[in-house]
Amino acid sequence: MQHTDKAIAEFEAWWIRQPHREQFEDVKDQMRNVWVASRGELVVQLPDDGIDDCREAWPGRCRDTFDCGYNFASWRHEQAIEAAGVKVKE
Repeated sequence: MQHTDKAIAEFEAWWIRQPHREQFEDVKDQMRNVWVASRGELVVQLPDDGIDDCREAWPGRCRDTFDCGYNFASWRHEQAIEAAGVKVKE
């Protein structure tokens, strides 16, 4: 599924749940276009994996290099996404 198709599907799922949506049918297409465009413009710069920073930030919390690198990179990526104003689903 392309990003545009996914954004349209998300909008339609949201639209169905809206009360009084019938009153806004005349602007539904414009709202969908804004929804899709906003998803296309969302870009988050992710940091590098930070494996060296991991050992300093989390001493003793990593079982091995892979464990440390994966968990720390995930945590740093989550921070970058949230700093961009986007919620991260747990």
